[in-house]
Amino acid sequence: MKLYLTDLSPNCRRVLAAVHQLGLDSETEIRNFNLFAGEHQSDEFRAINPNVKVPVVVDGDFTLWEANPIMIYLADREGAETFCPSDNAPRIEILRWMSWEVQHFNRALGEIVWETVAKQAFGLGPADAEKIKTGQENFRRFAAVLEAHLADRDFVLGDAPTVADFAVGSHSALALHPQSQVPLLEFPKVLAWLQRMEALPSWAKTAPQAPAEAAE
Repeated sequence: MKLYLTDLSPNCRRVLAAVHQLGLDSETEIRNFNLFAGEHQSDEFRAINPNVKVPVVVDGDFTLWEANPIMIYLADREGAETFCPSDNAPRIEILRWMSWEVQHFNRALGEIVWETVAKQAFGLGPADAEKIKTGQENFRRFAAVLEAHLADRDFVLGDAPTVADFAVGSHSALALHPQSQVPLLEFPKVLAWLQRMEALPSWAKTAPQAPAEAAE
């Protein structure tokens, strides 16, 4: 099995962490692109993913792009019921949280950390204070939902991490970065959950060398 990644993406981090979580390290060939050097801009890779984006998994004759479906595929491939239950109710719950993180939670978080961490790390100019403020307002709205949900559970679906946690928590390194300006102190249960994520062995293995390097 081949996995196409870059070191600079939370979406790739979630997939690579899932590989570690499922014990697929030894059978997975990692192709790590340097996006700044344009290593992904080849006809060969375009044939694999016409979006010319990572992550992508190639398993025999099967090719799949987009991080969340890749994690579900890998979990189902390994029969990892704890990590990604196949029963209808928890599976739908996972899909709901995955949709929510893409549309709301991590979109808002991304607005903040792009301005406060990524732009500075890559020399892309000063932060836009108005965009930070808007991002913080959006983050507060959706973090409140997660805060209430985590009132009586350690992880999104209960006592153990699932693909839902890997999806919702994919930006953890950026959120916890000291320059991020993400208002996590206002949401202690969300903060504690992100810290639990960082302590997971499979997640810790994929931590960026410096949190600022996790920007997409």
